[in-house]
Amino acid sequence: MARVGILVECGRDGLEVHLCRRICALLRVEHGIELEEQIVPMDNKSRLLEECATEAANLLGNGCERVVVLWDERPAWPDEDEDLCWSRERKAILAALTGQGLAGDAVCLVCIEREFESWLLFDERLLSAVLSTPEHPKRVKAPRNPHRIPNPKGAMMSLLKKHGNKRYVDVQYARRLAASLENLARLRGCDTFRRFEAKLTGRGS
Repeated sequence: MARVGILVECGRDGLEVHLCRRICALLRVEHGIELEEQIVPMDNKSRLLEECATEAANLLGNGCERVVVLWDERPAWPDEDEDLCWSRERKAILAALTGQGLAGDAVCLVCIEREFESWLLFDERLLSAVLSTPEHPKRVKAPRNPHRIPNPKGAMMSLLKKHGNKRYVDVQYARRLAASLENLARLRGCDTFRRFEAKLTGRGS
């Protein structure tokens, strides 16, 4: 049984926690692998970037085979004048890992182009399931190139509003989205998701 730590930038009941748990469950079935995830919520992006090296060292010291650090390129409350730069953040994390004596393949970095909703917007079946009721089934068309949308959370809000749902708050939809994710085929349309899958399973680059 391979134990893999996953550091995410949300709270204990946040979107990434529930979706990553569901993704790991689907990977176990699809790949026929033994994978035990240990998800550590870091509350927000700032804390994740500052403390991920220490948490990664703790996870590796407590039996994890590898650790995946997952974070959004776009912060939750971005400054319009701030230049987003995942490369700069990656360099800072790598420097912190070196300071902890961690190197090589033990800690894998995955920055989602824009944010976590970018992945979800690839899956029109998932979106349709979340927006539908037995009395009112909905057929939702996924937007083109979701990973290029400047504000994926805003796109999700607009989508829900268009179909008569309440305002999108990720933590309120987290369990529902996770339960509605049936397979990973459409999420694999995003290169950062494919990288995440490869790092979780230890297969591929």
